[in-house]
Amino acid sequence: MRKLLLPRIIRMVWVLGVFPSCQPERAFDRPSPDCKGFGLPPITLQDLKGYYPGQTVRITDALQWEGYVVSSDAASNLFGEVYLQDHPREPTGGLALLIDLSDTHALLPVGSRVAINLKGLYLGRSGGAFELGGAFPSFGNLGVGRLPATQFTAHVTLLCEEAQEPEPVPLTIPELSETALNTLVALEGVEFIREEAGLPFATPGQQTRRTLEDCFGHSIQVRNSGYSDFHDALLPAGHGRAIGLLGAFRNRYELLLMEPEDLFLDQPRCDEQFSTQTSDQILISEIADPDNLPEARFIELFNASDSPVPLRGWELRRYTNANPTPGVSVALDGLEIAPGGVVVLSASPEVFEATYGFAPHRGVAGNGPADSNGDDSMELVDPFGNVVDAFGVPGVDGTGTSHEFEDGRALRNRDVLAGSPVFDPGQWTIYNDSGGNGTLLLPRNAPGDFNPGVH
Repeated sequence: MRKLLLPRIIRMVWVLGVFPSCQPERAFDRPSPDCKGFGLPPITLQDLKGYYPGQTVRITDALQWEGYVVSSDAASNLFGEVYLQDHPREPTGGLALLIDLSDTHALLPVGSRVAINLKGLYLGRSGGAFELGGAFPSFGNLGVGRLPATQFTAHVTLLCEEAQEPEPVPLTIPELSETALNTLVALEGVEFIREEAGLPFATPGQQTRRTLEDCFGHSIQVRNSGYSDFHDALLPAGHGRAIGLLGAFRNRYELLLMEPEDLFLDQPRCDEQFSTQTSDQILISEIADPDNLPEARFIELFNASDSPVPLRGWELRRYTNANPTPGVSVALDGLEIAPGGVVVLSASPEVFEATYGFAPHRGVAGNGPADSNGDDSMELVDPFGNVVDAFGVPGVDGTGTSHEFEDGRALRNRDVLAGSPVFDPGQWTIYNDSGGNGTLLLPRNAPGDFNPGVH
């Protein structure tokens, strides 16, 4: 972020002319610092959120909430919105204050602590993110709109303490949650997708969304304004860290930039970091189809070698029932297996975490290798198209065979240290609900009968 704009006496003058209704007013007096704010009883952010009944509501109690400014519209990428969080470091949450003013960075410098007079303001929620402002009726519904500029000083005042530089909370894309909405975050290990790297930040005059992703396929959109000072600058092509405000759009997270200097993308991209290699010591170690909870299915891979193996270019294929051609496949780019380590894939990562107590290494598509009902075949394929390991026989329905694990578990024997391109039932201990053909008639239940993450 830009360095703090330390408090100084500034008087903005009214700008004559007619402004379109979609644009904020451009001038107002900076509020005079006051150590007591509005002198109203203070309220915590959590208590303030408790006023929200599930729909936009007008606050009628005489209360004030105090927060720290973590946004700046100095580069014109934000319009009519000020982001506040409850602490400059390690916040528990934040709010967006919608107000019909621009150049708010001169009135409310980044890092300054402000008091908000809540009485008469409207509290709402958009995409999971809480907002304060004026009333905005729309098609019979009430939402939060921009507070008129004339009401600014009646509801917002600077507190007299010295501004503090906010510290963005470092997070990865999978770690994002609603508690971080409207706060300053630093996304680690990200890059703009290959198709967008080198494009302008935004199309002139239009709000434009670009996409950041990590090395594991997780992505988040970046919202940029076509009126920003840097809209025609080019997106960096490297990998690294992106600092911004966490917002929400249509119930999906998005990152709001304040200036291009908040991007530190100067490292090699993911596809340059992970080399392409093969190994016959990467093998399928466990496949699960719990009898009591199908959503807790998973597939596990094991590295029996003494070296880490990046899985760039690798994939898992599933042959459903008796189909001789693969159906849903899973690309393993961005994953790396440590020596003696495993990676676990799940088609229902939230259920997996709730069941087994930790998150899978990657969430993948349903009806694929991590979501088998026990009568399918799998192949592990290296970057050069070679089948390194196989479970089952493609083209043969597993029902009643040596590779049926319906309502059970297929567990690779611990003495197997290399993959087998042709299925060898002697390398497996297989549990199911029917028995026969060398399998065990012993259905398995999650979580107790499984141990994902350990082999």
